[in-house]
Amino acid sequence: MKARSLCASTLVAILGVTVLGAATPAFAAPTELTSEGTVKVTEGTAGGGGSETVDPENPGEKLPPVDPTSPGENTNPDSGSLVIEKTTDLDFGSVETSANAVTSFAKPMTFNGGTTKRGAYVQWADVRAGGVFGYTITAQLTKQFTSGANVLSGSTIDFSNGFAAAQGDNTNTVPSNVQTGFQLTEAANDAKPVVVADKANKEGKGRYVMEFGQSSSSTVGTVGTDANSVKLTIPAATASNMAVADYTATVTWKITAAE
Repeated sequence: MKARSLCASTLVAILGVTVLGAATPAFAAPTELTSEGTVKVTEGTAGGGGSETVDPENPGEKLPPVDPTSPGENTNPDSGSLVIEKTTDLDFGSVETSANAVTSFAKPMTFNGGTTKRGAYVQWADVRAGGVFGYTITAQLTKQFTSGANVLSGSTIDFSNGFAAAQGDNTNTVPSNVQTGFQLTEAANDAKPVVVADKANKEGKGRYVMEFGQSSSSTVGTVGTDANSVKLTIPAATASNMAVADYTATVTWKITAAE
């Protein structure tokens, strides 16, 4: 290395003497030529059944198909630039008539033959063009648990241990107002705001998923709560007189643009 450095220094010295003793050569002025790149942007859509499900506990990965014995996953067949993409069903199993209030927790979602579990979740996306920001996601019990003429009057559903995550490659600002817990009742117009993306702070663009209860292997949220974070409560007055039947209810998730 020393020899190489020395030779280089000597060469520079010799060149320096040569240049100083010679007339300054004339050089042509440098030239430039540019190329123009073009692209046309149009507003895209999300939903429509084409999107995979983001793993809320590992948002850089996708969840596999749900097990046949798992509660169902619902995919929105409609597409839009501001859309709820996924929701999960709530399977509360079997309950018995009782003189006391009856409670039951929704079963967790299962994958890979039951080896992977996740709490109930909702997934949404905002791909509106032109710097449009802000929205609110609400959840509402739009149909009480019913079987024919039989109704589980006064029943409520409590969600807890809510955790929202952005899709792994989404570096936009996550909505700052996320309700980790709330209760749904049969009262008319009792839609509960679950997520609010602030318009002024330009929050919530891209794709997100919110999970209620995290698995025992999770490194985020409240670990080990996937099986006890969505609770059905049937009041004593109803529980003591329930008809034997299979009941169904409807929870409606809605996303509305900020004004």
